[in-house]
Amino acid sequence: MRLSPLLFAGALSTAGAFAPQAFVRSSTSLNIADGDAMPSVELFQGFPDVQKINIADYCKGKNVIMVGLPGAFTPNDPQPQVPGYLENEDALKEAGIDEVIVYCVNDSAVMQAWSEDQGIDGTFVTMMGDPTRELTSALDMEMNHPGPPGVGIIGRCKRFALHVNDGTVKAVRVSEGPDDPAGDSDPSASLADAMLKVVKA
Repeated sequence: MRLSPLLFAGALSTAGAFAPQAFVRSSTSLNIADGDAMPSVELFQGFPDVQKINIADYCKGKNVIMVGLPGAFTPNDPQPQVPGYLENEDALKEAGIDEVIVYCVNDSAVMQAWSEDQGIDGTFVTMMGDPTRELTSALDMEMNHPGPPGVGIIGRCKRFALHVNDGTVKAVRVSEGPDDPAGDSDPSASLADAMLKVVKA
């Protein structure tokens, strides 16, 4: 099962390209904040053999970065998102990161197709789906700006990254601007190099 990368990317870019700059939202304005435990909700992994993963249990005993993206096959130019984490795998591991978990509000079939497209097999990047938006809602990361629904992009999550150590959130970074809900214009806050600095801080 494949989505058309060009079709989806064009729509999302139209929805999020109203402003040239984004900003980092403070975790204090979200349901999830530094020091909170990861929500005990299920994500979906793999296809056709689909596994339900309790993300709170999955993160226990690990030092991870969780990246939420508006959707699979979303644009990653001019600054790469998933490729950036792959390129920084050695540096992130040296800083103590065991795994990078990338999720979207997509079903596991789409996420499996995207994982193959991004070449993550054998790397420390894992992809999961949140088709029911359960995790997205629990984290208060719904992208509710009126722009994306206007072009049919509904119920997606924001572009963000969490540093999670042993199931506890250590840092929250959100890439968005007042008229750039998807963080397309400036995704820098949730990119690999920024999160590497967060982990080392």
